[in-house]
Amino acid sequence: MNKVLVAGLETVVGGNMAVCLARTHSVKGVALAEPVSFSGCDVEPPPGTHVEAIRLLIERTKPQRVIFCGASSRSGWEGAQAPTEADVQLARNWIEATRQSHTHLTLIASGAIFTGPWMFHSENSQSFCPSAGAQRLREIEAAAAELSPDSLIVRTHVFGWQPGGNDGWIESLLAQMEQGNARGLDCFRYASPILATDLADIVPRAWAAGLSGVYHIGGAERANPVQFARRLSHHFQLPVPSSPAGEFLVDRPTGFACGETSLQTRKIRRALHVALPMLEEGVLRLFQQHVDGYRSRLTGHSLVPDSRVA
Repeated sequence: MNKVLVAGLETVVGGNMAVCLARTHSVKGVALAEPVSFSGCDVEPPPGTHVEAIRLLIERTKPQRVIFCGASSRSGWEGAQAPTEADVQLARNWIEATRQSHTHLTLIASGAIFTGPWMFHSENSQSFCPSAGAQRLREIEAAAAELSPDSLIVRTHVFGWQPGGNDGWIESLLAQMEQGNARGLDCFRYASPILATDLADIVPRAWAAGLSGVYHIGGAERANPVQFARRLSHHFQLPVPSSPAGEFLVDRPTGFACGETSLQTRKIRRALHVALPMLEEGVLRLFQQHVDGYRSRLTGHSLVPDSRVA
């Protein structure tokens, strides 16, 4: 059984990845920011931010693979939290420690590196967002490519339940929709959303195929936040959010994760002979995770009353 160390348990990608991989792998996880604990994987104490401390953790746990789910893994819809210089340095330190430990690296990155006007960006697209946050995403990817040439860099746009007791973007949106007051939705930020657990099913197949370099793994459908929220309202039996007042643009949207970040996935589909999920399939599985207890195990609480999920 392969051993995997997931760095970034407190992120949507990291927490869900750890729980899903634990079904078939020996998984240990570590938080990079605030501590988090949930059933499904062994949690290691945070090693700190220095290369030597991280290297000692990797050598003690002896994983075959490290999955780094830092700030670069957050989707552009999670409050548009742009990576900071500290996030870049932390990522570089983990990449360097993984290199020194001769351990394979999988870096989870974000489609927020891109912007419009083009849709469905390929891996070699040059339509980069000029924002400082997107530039830092590029720096993190460049560090992985330079220091760990055999690494797998996965660009994606994940949604899913937030690990631990804090509210993530999905939990907050559902609570707002229940109150009939969904905020922060627009028709302009297009992406290719994929459920975190669906991504977790595909990554091990990429490992088995020996893939390295940059691959886009997103959903098969391009959508904006309003369209996404309407899918949620249907399955969770919540009020349908209204469209924002301004539905037309005069100029291209600017700013981190404010433009067109949808991803073309032809490369991964051809490499693995896999079909990627439609948005409806992912949202339905998200709802099923709410009903079958997966959400409560991962988060420890529920925000939508049981009467609405009959």
